[in-house]
Amino acid sequence: MASTSGISASTNFDIDSIVSSLMTVEQKPLTLLSQQKTSYQSKISAYATLQSSLSSFQTALANLSTSSKFNVQSATSGDSSVFTATSSGSATVSNYSIKVGQLAQSQKLATSSFASTSSTVGTGTLTITLGTYDEANNTFTANPDKTAKSVTISATNNSLAGIRDAINAGDAGVTATIVNDGQSGGRLVLTSKESGEINSIKITVADADGNNADADGLSRLAYDPTASAGSGKNLVELQEARNAKLNIDGIDVESASNVVTGVLNGITLSLFKASPDTAVSLNVTKDVKAIKDSVNAFVTAFNAVNTTLRNLTKFDDSTTTAADRKNGALLGDATARSISSQIKMSLTKSVGGTDAFSTLSQIGVGIQRDGSLALDSSKLEKAINTNLDDVAKLFAAVGVPSDVETRFVTQGSKTQSGNYAINITQAATKGTLTGNASPDLNIEAGVNDTLSIKINSISYNLTLAAGNYASVEELAQQLQTQLKDAKSSAEVSVEGGMLKITSPEYGTGSTLEITGGTAASGLFGSDPVAVEGLDVAGTINGAEATGKGQVLTSTAVGNPAEGLVVSVRGTATGSRGSIGLSVGYAAQLNELVKGFTSDAGLLANRTEGLQESIKRVTKQEDALEVRLTAVQARYRAQFVALDVLMTQMKTTQSYLTQQLAAISANS
Repeated sequence: MASTSGISASTNFDIDSIVSSLMTVEQKPLTLLSQQKTSYQSKISAYATLQSSLSSFQTALANLSTSSKFNVQSATSGDSSVFTATSSGSATVSNYSIKVGQLAQSQKLATSSFASTSSTVGTGTLTITLGTYDEANNTFTANPDKTAKSVTISATNNSLAGIRDAINAGDAGVTATIVNDGQSGGRLVLTSKESGEINSIKITVADADGNNADADGLSRLAYDPTASAGSGKNLVELQEARNAKLNIDGIDVESASNVVTGVLNGITLSLFKASPDTAVSLNVTKDVKAIKDSVNAFVTAFNAVNTTLRNLTKFDDSTTTAADRKNGALLGDATARSISSQIKMSLTKSVGGTDAFSTLSQIGVGIQRDGSLALDSSKLEKAINTNLDDVAKLFAAVGVPSDVETRFVTQGSKTQSGNYAINITQAATKGTLTGNASPDLNIEAGVNDTLSIKINSISYNLTLAAGNYASVEELAQQLQTQLKDAKSSAEVSVEGGMLKITSPEYGTGSTLEITGGTAASGLFGSDPVAVEGLDVAGTINGAEATGKGQVLTSTAVGNPAEGLVVSVRGTATGSRGSIGLSVGYAAQLNELVKGFTSDAGLLANRTEGLQESIKRVTKQEDALEVRLTAVQARYRAQFVALDVLMTQMKTTQSYLTQQLAAISANS
């Protein structure tokens, strides 16, 4: 019987060996596809390595691509136990003599002793106001930036502990704690959350027992600093509210906080200890080391990219056999070659717009024979010390406007160094809403005290404090307070005796709309006038630009200013001066590398193309596998049939031989 596999007993055919040999030839296209797929995968891995290296390079570029990165200063205190200082980079380089007369502190008030934390105090309402107490004139002026808060005390929370918890939950600008004085259950202590004289505490009580100032019931928590002890001034002051007091170069200064800002431009002082009789120095200098470190990081990151590109594109000529060569995964790759040439081209061309320097070599950054960078630290330090502004221009994108209300924002990948005129045909405006009738000054709770308003697509539901307001201005201040508490930066003003709300944003989309509320018509009349904001419009370098809010962007393709973004404030139209722009090496490279590494960049597109190729090859492999299976089955069937036929022929041959032998024997 013929065999379907193995060696046939009758014909000695090795069917498995024959079919295997034939299939080796048939499978060569599949081997080529597999090699092609491996090549694609190797390139994808190599692109990922290059992407990672370029991303690290971009981080170093970001530290040098804007001029603010060069505004690095060191602010050193002569005695850090008295104060420390930090600089934003905009401070004047100088030395100051500072005396700290006293530290700022928060006011602390305490009740009399209670038997226990569960002792009943009373019910009613506590209204907590923060402000300034003038002892000389015995007056209290509310802090305009702090809204008075009311805390309701009912039968459910009228214990000492309950009142503590209610005050802390009320976000009234004070912290309530219970201190055990060792004599009884404890005393309620109220501390202003913020220091300074402007944050002194005043507590007004609406006591359920009808007497709001006596030393009984809830009125035991009353504290009016202008009243008499026991008659509305019923808490004990443990610590007065104080401002920090300093003397800077002979000038007396006060601050509500121990973190002092705005006194020395660009400097923040943190006060820790009073030193009224001893002057402590403050030395503000350029932080040359920080700038050098950033430049060194730029050199190091570039060299890492250069090494990565060289390794990925190298040709190994150490062996004579091509199969033994360890060439780079991107040898001959057009994408890698393009990236390398574009980066090197950016580094070798001169930068315009600077006075002292135009090339990196002039500040000590030189290009080596292998394409890497080398840093001459002493040459760089000299350049920083003698001409920091031009060092900044050599690396960063620096735009210097001639108009005080024009600001350079950023540049695009195609923006060139140059001097570009700004001309405004329409100034940006904010959206407004103005009433068409004088407002009702009498606000009644539950009657006409609510207002629903939409500002720039954000809805606010406000409740005005009830009262008979003395003027439109006083009512406007109440509305302003409610908007501020609702986290809106809109501004309320009075115009022609009517209320006006101005959006905090500029441009189209800056809109205001009253959507409801019981106070709507009483505050703004039946038909208030809403005006939408306008975007700035004009030209940059003589070509049309696109405005959004106060931001104007040059969109003219091919114009040297293409991609330049400026901010134009104010209401003046016509010529708004010019922007002198220098686009340094780091800024240029940052835009260039961004184009390589972004989600829609060169490497992402190339990787996506290779992944699609892998999918295509995989489909070809699958189809070829199906065909090869069929071919193998056909070969095997053919050789089995041949084996059967030859076995039959051999049987016939044997029969005929026997017959012929018999005939011969009988003749």
